[in-house]
Amino acid sequence: MNEMVTKPILFNGFEVRSDLTVKNRIDRMFFTEIYELSDGAYLYLFLNLNPNETVDRKEKYNVVRIKNEQESYIGIIAKKRIDERISNIREDLVNARGFECIAGMDALKNQLIADVINPLRDPERFKKFKVSIPNGIILFGPPGCGKTFIIRKLAEELQYNFFEVKHSDLATPYIHESVNNIGKLFEMAKQNAPAILFFDEISGLIPNRANLSYASSYKEEEIDEFLMQLNDAADNRVLVVGATNYIDRIDPAALRPGRFDKKIYVSPPDLEARRALFKIGLSNRPYDKHIDFDHLAEITEGFTCADIIEDVVESSARAAANLGKELIDQKLIENEIARITPRASPAKKDGDVEDYIH
Repeated sequence: MNEMVTKPILFNGFEVRSDLTVKNRIDRMFFTEIYELSDGAYLYLFLNLNPNETVDRKEKYNVVRIKNEQESYIGIIAKKRIDERISNIREDLVNARGFECIAGMDALKNQLIADVINPLRDPERFKKFKVSIPNGIILFGPPGCGKTFIIRKLAEELQYNFFEVKHSDLATPYIHESVNNIGKLFEMAKQNAPAILFFDEISGLIPNRANLSYASSYKEEEIDEFLMQLNDAADNRVLVVGATNYIDRIDPAALRPGRFDKKIYVSPPDLEARRALFKIGLSNRPYDKHIDFDHLAEITEGFTCADIIEDVVESSARAAANLGKELIDQKLIENEIARITPRASPAKKDGDVEDYIH
C-alpha cells in the first residue's frame, strides 16, 4: 500500500548532485521514497537504512549519500522504475557476504584470491600457464585468530557448498570403521560439488606417523585413506581445507605438492580488523557513542579475535552490569584490556612464517 500522506524528505529542486536535482516525489513504499529527477531518472531513498552500516555496492548500483536537515540517508539512482527489485536491493545493501565480512586482513584475503579463488573460478587460464588448481589448503597460526570464520567466508565467496568436520565427528568404537567414514565423507562432498570440505583441528586427524605408538598404529590406515581421497579431490571439484594451531604435528606426506598445496599463516587481526571487532562486539550492547575505536585498536596489537570479542568486550559488558552503569564506556574497556594477557604473540612478519612451520 502506498504512503502518500507524509511530507517528502527532499523538497523539489533539492540538489542530489551538482548536475542533478529532485523534480518531485512520485511515490512512497516500504520505508522508501521514490523521486523523479531532473534528467528523467529515479531516486530511491531508503529511510530506514543507516548509511554507516551499509555495504559498499558502488560497483553494482548508482549509490548516493544524502544529508538533509541533519539526517543522513542512502539511496540509489535508476534510469527506470525498479519497484519490484527494491526489497532485494535493500537486503543487498545491508547484508555482507564472503570476504566483505572480514575487516582488514588484506594480505590474507589477497593471497586467498590469487592462490585459491582465481584458479578455481578460471581454471583454463591457469592451466594455460601450467599452474595447478589447488587441491587443498592449510590455514595455520595461533588459536583464536578466526581461521574457521575465514574458511566459511571463503565458501561464500566461491559460492561453494560447505561441510565442516571435526576429528571427533569421524570417531567410532570400531577400529576400522573410521576409515569407511572418511571415504563416505569425501563421497558426500563429491556428490554436492563444488564444495569445500573443511577439517577443523586437522592435526588430530592426520598426525605425523613418526610419532605414533604401536597401540595407535590403526591411525596409519586413517591417514592413508585420507591421503588417497585427497589426491583427486580437485578433479571432483572438492577443495579440502584444514585448520590447525600446530602445523608441525601434521604428517609430512599431507603437506607435499599435489595434496595440501597451499599453507597459509593466519596472524592475529591487524589494526583495521581490531577496530571492526570492537564495533561488532559492542553493536548489540548499550555503549557510549563517543568510544574511540581507533585508540582501542591501537592498544590491542597482538590480541586475537577471541581476545577482543570473548575477553575484552564480554568482560567490559559484565563489569558495566555489575557496576550498575547505563553504558559500556571507554574506561571500562581500557581497564579490561590492561588486565588481559593476549593469547598470541604479535603478528609475525611474512619472513617468519617458515620459522613457525619448523
